[in-house]
Amino acid sequence: MTVRLLGKFRDYRKTFQRDTRGTSAIEFAIIAPLLIGIVVAIGDVTNISYGASNMQSAVRAGIQYALKGGTDAPTAQSQADSAWTMKPSGATIAASKACKCAGLSVDCALPCPDLTSPQMFMTVTATASFGGNYIRISKTATETVRVR
Repeated sequence: MTVRLLGKFRDYRKTFQRDTRGTSAIEFAIIAPLLIGIVVAIGDVTNISYGASNMQSAVRAGIQYALKGGTDAPTAQSQADSAWTMKPSGATIAASKACKCAGLSVDCALPCPDLTSPQMFMTVTATASFGGNYIRISKTATETVRVR
């Protein structure tokens, strides 16, 4: 009896190996989740790159104000904020001014000990969270420029 069962099993195995119906469906079932994941990730990555680019442009707008001779930090922040199109909720932008004499922080209104004007730096920093449905990252962009 076992010999007959083994013979039938061999026959079924040979038939199964030759039968290729359904192969495409199996291959599609294996590949489809990967393709769907890639398509969804492309949308999220696009949102991240577009948002980060907008944020960097806003920071540059604040720095442009300083490069043109502006020394008021709130105005630089306002320039950057108005240049940030499609700003995500919860995003922040800040501008600050710092003065240094020989590498040491000093008050911008006072001269250096050697009676020269202190070096003035303007820094604009923006922080936001970008992403879509599945991928989300937090990015920070900072630019510093010497004003005088």
